[in-house]
Amino acid sequence: MTGEHLDRAAPMPYCPGCGHPHVLRALDDALQAVQLPRHAVALVTDIGCVGLADALFPTTHTVHTLHGRSAAIAAGLRMAQPDLKPVVLIGDGGAGIGLLHLVHAAQINVDITVLVHNNLVYGMTGGQHSQLTQMGMRTTTTPDGCPVPPLDLGAVLRAGFFGRAVAPGAELAPLIADAIRHPGFACVEVLELCPTFAARIGGVSGEALKERGPFGILRHDDAQPVFTPSVAEAEEPEEGIEPNPAWRRLDRTARIVVAGRAGERVQSAALLAATAGAAAGLHVTVRTDNPVTQGRGFSLAEITFAPEPVAFTGLVDPDFVIVTAPEGQGQLAGRGLPHVDVREDLRKRYGGRSAALGGLVEAIDGAGWFPRDAWKAAIARLPAGRRADADAVLEKAARA
Repeated sequence: MTGEHLDRAAPMPYCPGCGHPHVLRALDDALQAVQLPRHAVALVTDIGCVGLADALFPTTHTVHTLHGRSAAIAAGLRMAQPDLKPVVLIGDGGAGIGLLHLVHAAQINVDITVLVHNNLVYGMTGGQHSQLTQMGMRTTTTPDGCPVPPLDLGAVLRAGFFGRAVAPGAELAPLIADAIRHPGFACVEVLELCPTFAARIGGVSGEALKERGPFGILRHDDAQPVFTPSVAEAEEPEEGIEPNPAWRRLDRTARIVVAGRAGERVQSAALLAATAGAAAGLHVTVRTDNPVTQGRGFSLAEITFAPEPVAFTGLVDPDFVIVTAPEGQGQLAGRGLPHVDVREDLRKRYGGRSAALGGLVEAIDGAGWFPRDAWKAAIARLPAGRRADADAVLEKAARA
């Protein structure tokens, strides 16, 4: 059977004997059983082997998060997009690291489904014991056997829906489907084996997993109200920009990368360009990156413009690469892009804080993707204190 969500023809990036592929196939079967279309599902993956699942669902929304934070990201997605069903894929290590995120999501009963891939260890980082490792099991950090009893997730979370199953197993897909159907927070703990660290080093067998029951639906309570932001809590939605298709000149997908120095408005310049593209009736995506130091280091933005919905936002053969500072140049080199020189002319012409915007205006004007009217419509949406600077960049770019 060809999966609607999972690309079953793709090679699985897991060790022979790993339980993760069984969980992913069961998830795909469950999504088909509940008849959720691809655009209505968001798979939110955690760090670790479980996070390798992203590429296996090529036509389903996927979000790869920080270690242990996937439940929090999924909760935010659900609150912002009520028509979206987030399904969290997290390992036992991530569940331990982000336990309070799971507890809080269960407390408020936000409508997400969490699949805890419990293979008993931190598999990707070397087989360390986790909060769910069974007592007495040998790991790389507990060579004489884990001295701590495993956490009982069901007892800690007190979720409206909690189930447990073994992978592989025929009961897994129907259990996941029931969890997805549940209106509120639902968690399924999937017991499986890491073949390297749980089976070979830990000495745990598949039969031993079956002793960690009970299994099936262990808690199912629909009485708790499902969390939805109230009108008082929710911000008034910002009025959308009115697109003018007459301004659209682009008839293909085009991409621009802007790289510079943190604090020099690289990302806000990219957002302004994206808004101008939307004003011209184009579909636009923006991806940004900067180090956790925020005020230091590089700042990077990737923008995609297209006449049709954008299904792929990857950085492949950009039409323009605009580099305004050495920090951005070094970051692009690390990502495998060809060597691109820093545009000192942009910094001289517009100044450091406007070089990125000046470069974007010059590139888009030169390519003719949309007219100045689209830029002006975007600038009109800026805070009053920033409009004059942006208008000045437009005027300078016209003379460049």
